[in-house]
Amino acid sequence: MGTSLTAQISTTDAAFAFGPFLLVPRQTLLLENGRPVRIGRRAFDVLALLVAAHGRVVGKRELLARAWPGLVVEDGNLKVTIAAIRRLLGEDARTDAPRHIATVVGRGYRFIAIVRQESYGTGRDGDAMPAPQRVIGRDAVLAAIVRDLEDARLVSIVGPGGVGKTAAALAVADLAAGAFNDGCRFADLAPLDDPARVADAIDGALRGRAHGAILLVLDNCEHVVGAVALHADRLLAGTHQLKLIVTSREPLCIRGERVRRLSGLAVPDHADGIGAVDAMAFPAVQLFARCATHAACAAGQAPVFLLDDANAGAVSAICRLLDGLPLAIERAAQRAGTMGAAAVLDHLVRRFAMFDGFHAGPARHRTLTATVHASYVLLAPSEQAVLRRLAVFAGAFGLEAACAVCCTHDTDRSSVMEAIASLVAKSLLLAQPCQRGMAYRQGFLTRAFAMEQLIAHGELQDAQRRQAQGTDA
Repeated sequence: MGTSLTAQISTTDAAFAFGPFLLVPRQTLLLENGRPVRIGRRAFDVLALLVAAHGRVVGKRELLARAWPGLVVEDGNLKVTIAAIRRLLGEDARTDAPRHIATVVGRGYRFIAIVRQESYGTGRDGDAMPAPQRVIGRDAVLAAIVRDLEDARLVSIVGPGGVGKTAAALAVADLAAGAFNDGCRFADLAPLDDPARVADAIDGALRGRAHGAILLVLDNCEHVVGAVALHADRLLAGTHQLKLIVTSREPLCIRGERVRRLSGLAVPDHADGIGAVDAMAFPAVQLFARCATHAACAAGQAPVFLLDDANAGAVSAICRLLDGLPLAIERAAQRAGTMGAAAVLDHLVRRFAMFDGFHAGPARHRTLTATVHASYVLLAPSEQAVLRRLAVFAGAFGLEAACAVCCTHDTDRSSVMEAIASLVAKSLLLAQPCQRGMAYRQGFLTRAFAMEQLIAHGELQDAQRRQAQGTDA
């Protein structure tokens, strides 16, 4: 088994996705939310072997032979490497049960997180489409996007990190593939660290096309959105049989763009007293149950996770707390598969209790908010400040209340209003009409991250004081 598995890793172009991570063995590349992770070669080799064999026990000898070929080393070296990998994946051995690599006493190790095998490309010749994943609860919006492609040449799927934009784009491409006789192409722009590389990535994805009708999916565009907008505009003007699907946390804002915003999956209206049958009518709960079951199976648990009347309330509360975000639900469900839903809910509530319960914790506590960080670093300083200060609102708030909290000696009312409009466009602030105009709200993960930043900048007490003064006024 060891030889065939090693051969598979060394020759395949496959990538393995688990949680926010993407492992590309052929390129010795590990990404977290699209960003490269620094990892030593031996640790990478061990991780790659375990991930490729996910669900099966890999013996110590096989792991040692992979990471230390031709050398005689002690088992202690492997233990140290496994511990380092766990830390790299956001685990703390002092407080966390293993979520990725389980120790099988006397035999070896097993990778227990849910793994999806995907294709990976950053603009190589003729990038093929990754295989579409099963998408839960999106039938209506997928059908709407397919219709958009019939009369629009550019459709942007926009939404916050972790909402499932890539999965939706791949599903739409699969549904619409019959309309494109030159096929569908894919370019993941997440690894690009320079906007100047966008043109090469797009050209590479289109190389070899026969000039028939073609669909190009440009994925993860938010950090190079200006360059993507420029090249997309030129492409559409000069290539009449080309259509584009773009995924980003904000629109390109160019002519002819059709924008479809994704929000979280539908969640129950309440959690108290809900039964399993009623809870399973909601896509967020369906996703949770599926992921928790897979996690329990991968860990070799018996019985596996089952949604029943006893835990339906806790599962519903988790899905509501996480705003129906698929990535966050998947991560929570992985823990529920081994810890139980009630324990996961208790952890989330204690961690994100209002105001005083927020804290700038270690890296393992920020795994769910990592996608927000990727958007935060792209904001202008004034937008970052407004996003932080708005975290004092536990629920919906109006424009006047926002200005009362965010206006300071260095941020005037006009700047606050511009920042709020920008945060809405960039999927970092939710807006909906109400009787008094517009009501705004930060999503759960966004607020958790913003509160951490507010505390880290020493602004919490000042923002709370201005909030109280605005309420009194």
